[in-house]
Amino acid sequence: MVNWNDPNVISECSNILERINFICLGLYTWEYARSWQIEFALICRHIPPRWPLLPYITGRILLLTSMILICWLNSSTTQNADCHSAFLAFSFAANAAIGCSSLNLMLRPFMIWRASRYVRIFLVLATIGHWIFLLRVMIDFSVMRVNGNCGFMVVDHTDMTTLFVYTMGYDILALALTIIGLRNMPSSNAMWKMLRKQGITYVLITCLVNIIPTVVASLNLNTVMNVAFAIPASVVSTIASSRIVITFLDLQSSASSEETGSRDVPLTTMLTLPTASSMDAQDFV
Repeated sequence: MVNWNDPNVISECSNILERINFICLGLYTWEYARSWQIEFALICRHIPPRWPLLPYITGRILLLTSMILICWLNSSTTQNADCHSAFLAFSFAANAAIGCSSLNLMLRPFMIWRASRYVRIFLVLATIGHWIFLLRVMIDFSVMRVNGNCGFMVVDHTDMTTLFVYTMGYDILALALTIIGLRNMPSSNAMWKMLRKQGITYVLITCLVNIIPTVVASLNLNTVMNVAFAIPASVVSTIASSRIVITFLDLQSSASSEETGSRDVPLTTMLTLPTASSMDAQDFV
């Protein structure tokens, strides 16, 4: 049986974690580069800024920043660095990216239930609770140096487990309220068709991706394993929730067929990205 607290095992886990982080950085850099349409359109002023795009843009930038920071912190060039401050910056970027990822999902029920003040208040309170847990993990950590380098963060496994469980519950709440809200609206068949097109698969992925880090953190195998799967889970959930936003985009091939049916469905931001023949943007919020 593996002694997870053996120094040699911890060192090997740290080496594996470093490789995982670099793989995640490569994966997310590739994903970011191939899905930059919205940022480009905003920079070129082809579409007007809209508040539902804020968590999408912010989350993507923060996750990419956190991935660059963690790969630098795992490198051999941090002997003289202020490790705690550097990990604090990484922790802020990574946890804020998780919060923005979940907000991408929560915007849908928030708009669907806009006629119900109590549901919207409940969603706001749930969001505040999520960010309280995120802030706790952001600041409550220590640093374990490895071979003179910054090494990795040491986070209490109870805090990690609580955060992952709350995040899963938060995302499942967003999915459930979206489905319930759509079932209670007229033209439910059209609503379900739209929901399927707009990426319910990505919602399920985002809800389920935190299961592995939750289980591993709850086992408390060692300080490295407690945070080993946090970065991959953040990358997958951010990609999935970002794909939801991208799926909402009415690209030129489907603009004419989708426009009429979507005017009465206030799911989230839907934009027509500019092309050579069309430079106008439509926002259905």
